[in-house]
Amino acid sequence: MDKANSQLIAFLRFPLTFLVVVIHCRGTLEPIADWSHLNAADFYHIVKVLFSDGIAQIGVPSFFFISGYLFFHNITKLDTSVYRQKLSSRVRTLFVPYVLWNLLCIPLTMLVCYGESLSGTSASGAALEYWNNMNWPHILWDYTSHEDVFLNLLGMKLLISGPVLGTFWYVRDLIIITILSPLVYWFFKKTGKIGAVVVLVLLLFRIWPYMALRVQSLFFVLGGYWSLNKKNLYSEQQSVRIVNHVLTLIMLLTVVRLDCTNSFWGYQLMPLYTLLGMFSAFNLGYLFLQKKPDFRFHRLLSSSSFFVYSLHIEFTLSLGFFLAKTLFRNTQQPLLMTLQYLVTPILIYALSVAIFWAMQKFLPQVLKVLNGSR
Repeated sequence: MDKANSQLIAFLRFPLTFLVVVIHCRGTLEPIADWSHLNAADFYHIVKVLFSDGIAQIGVPSFFFISGYLFFHNITKLDTSVYRQKLSSRVRTLFVPYVLWNLLCIPLTMLVCYGESLSGTSASGAALEYWNNMNWPHILWDYTSHEDVFLNLLGMKLLISGPVLGTFWYVRDLIIITILSPLVYWFFKKTGKIGAVVVLVLLLFRIWPYMALRVQSLFFVLGGYWSLNKKNLYSEQQSVRIVNHVLTLIMLLTVVRLDCTNSFWGYQLMPLYTLLGMFSAFNLGYLFLQKKPDFRFHRLLSSSSFFVYSLHIEFTLSLGFFLAKTLFRNTQQPLLMTLQYLVTPILIYALSVAIFWAMQKFLPQVLKVLNGSR
């Protein structure tokens, strides 16, 4: 891989992980009743939808695309030996952390439930109730499972499921699509550009069978096509980058106006927005590194990305929300609530990185296993 692509991937690791954290800081919101008479409360709503339901939604698709790009990098022939080598490394970086983090999240969740019961924010005995209701046979596959709120344009239902550690649906799907990688390789070798167009149509229109593997995994497939055809993640043509940014901005404003995936048409347009937004992120990162080629995020931020992603949803998310509410004294003033929302993901990320640093210092071998030997 050339230096520019490698440097871009390393550069994007932290900001894309931060966007994933931002997604989970949205909370609940009531739809805006009248866009012609916006007030301060509506401003609070728009800011949360803009960041959590809009900008941040490019995070997971970008990770899928980059994963596919890296998996198929320098592969001229996916024979048995190459396939086994690829799977062997993914056992260490994906499968082992997947099992361990799903098991670890159970006591972490119980600890959070116990803390919330002490603070009065949840019922007494919530931790014990969580344990008693644990559906053990499903914790690694479909602990949570439901149909998507909206149908695609063809009226098809999509299944949304995840393991007990909810955010690890991404890791689960990445493991599955990695196992199926010979099919991806064979498909593109037989179909070429036509196959890529077919995959793109399936993704944009959410044409997907009723199965646990989510349609977002097709970003991995497209990333594989990009890599097999020796394409850069970024565009060197300024005109292409400008068009990409303009289209991304138009789509972002459109989906935010439609309340993103909270409305039928916002839901339908989201795949197109995330695709454009992903390439816009790649191009913005490339442009930044062209101007500052020696720039690096602090090593702690880059090396802790997977750990932050793994820990935040069931542990530091609750701590971050608690600290933010304490800091702003549970304000109901819309402008202060907006500021509280903006501060919350920073607190969550900081707490997660602090725990990573502590484990790096005192439990380095345990951290290495949990972090997939990264």
